[in-house]
Amino acid sequence: MMLFTGLSQNFWVNLCGFQLVWWLTILGRDQTQSLILFLLLMHLLLHARAALELRVVLLCGLLGYAVDTCLTFMGVFTFREHVNGASLPPLWLLLLWFGFCATLRQSLSMFIEKLALAAVCGAVAGSLTYLTAAKLGAVMLEYGMVSTGILLAIIWAVLFPVLLWIADNLGESHAAA
Repeated sequence: MMLFTGLSQNFWVNLCGFQLVWWLTILGRDQTQSLILFLLLMHLLLHARAALELRVVLLCGLLGYAVDTCLTFMGVFTFREHVNGASLPPLWLLLLWFGFCATLRQSLSMFIEKLALAAVCGAVAGSLTYLTAAKLGAVMLEYGMVSTGILLAIIWAVLFPVLLWIADNLGESHAAA
């Protein structure tokens, strides 16, 4: 048993860790993948229920990445990495999803029993993160900022509560975490 078991579940450690992952991923993209993998590994190693957390991060992260993959295939998103013929969103986006999903049972757990509020917050914050990422050059929004923002708000109003529900129902209750 590690000395710091449970450290990554601390609200502030988890929230700050995700902010670090988000900025590193959006600004560094391919160049920061090793560092992001290290941070995700540290999150799991410092988690009291690492096996459950790994299931949540993988399942929810893959679901989120699948949504972004559909949006990419529909032409909503284009990534610089696509200039070489890639059709899937880049690996850094999958890592970003894993980082986000590592917050569902920790710093975002307050929304688990408030799914209507989660829908509103997801619509606003979820869409704004993509718009910000576009402004920072991480993604191109082929339908423009307004149309894409509206589409993403609708998607995130559903997706965020679904991710929270999955995270809460995948294994042990969040109250036990």
